[in-house]
Amino acid sequence: MPPRTPARSAGKNARGLSFREAAPRPLVLLMGSDGYQAARAFQSIREAARAADPETEVTRFDAAHYEGGELLLSASPSLFGGGALIEFHGLEAMNEAAQRDLLGYVAAPDPEVVLVAHHGGGNRGKGLVDAFKKVGLVIDCAPLKKDAEKLEFVQDEFKAARRRIDTEAARALVSAVGSDLAELGSACRQLIEDTDGTVDEAAVKSYFGGRVEATGFAVADAAMAGRGAAAVSLLRHAMATGVDPVPIVAALAMKVRQAAAVAGARESANSLASRLKMAPWQVQQAQEVARRFAPADLAAAVRLVAETDAMVKGASRDPRYAVERAVVSLSRYAARR
Repeated sequence: MPPRTPARSAGKNARGLSFREAAPRPLVLLMGSDGYQAARAFQSIREAARAADPETEVTRFDAAHYEGGELLLSASPSLFGGGALIEFHGLEAMNEAAQRDLLGYVAAPDPEVVLVAHHGGGNRGKGLVDAFKKVGLVIDCAPLKKDAEKLEFVQDEFKAARRRIDTEAARALVSAVGSDLAELGSACRQLIEDTDGTVDEAAVKSYFGGRVEATGFAVADAAMAGRGAAAVSLLRHAMATGVDPVPIVAALAMKVRQAAAVAGARESANSLASRLKMAPWQVQQAQEVARRFAPADLAAAVRLVAETDAMVKGASRDPRYAVERAVVSLSRYAARR
């Protein structure tokens, strides 16, 4: 079974690691509400524990329906030998018995037992979570919300399979499959299994070209990057699937305002982030966008989104046309510098 984890090493890991780095340890905490990442981490630890000891016995507990004393029984040495892997699911809804027994166990874990617990978030069991973080391996299972995170996820899936995917192909896959990480992981596996060599954009379009997740931010990102055809295609798909013009314009307006706020500024990204109440990564994105616009075009873009906002909120009889006009104009501004 796994060796005892040094306290210093555990403290270093308290910031959390990727689910791909999950490994058998006496104490492992999966922290975050993304069930797909948590399931992958559970699976990795299960497979690694059984590879080290095929006789490993796996015991699973639903923390909301746990009965007092069960943990101690499961962690006790088996008469038939073999290791023990104990899984706790749903710590965010755990009952008092689970919290009490886990707190006692975490204070003095058995080095020959692997205990993996998943907390989906929230304030319940904060003391237990803090105790886990001090001595255990922490795996970050927070949802991947940014496109950059999903892009990295796709690239890492291929890297783990010793395959390559072009950056543009990875972007196309994220755009096509969208925000559900389980679907994105499944799409990666399909491409890995059904194709040979480096996966390019043509391969992604061949498999997933009919699927596009269109959101206001996807439309705004394409428009502000000067990709007019893609922006209009995403816009029409979004509205055809029921997305209201108002949040689309709100996304456009946010991107334009952020670009205008950082345009020409000589401060560092961290300084701007503090002053503008933005995250550093948002500042960096806005700076990239601002560089695509001439000053006059950026000023025109600010006026355009203000006019369009009024149009979609009642000032125009055809809000769909108003949004498409804005998307086309913004794309042209971004593309002509």
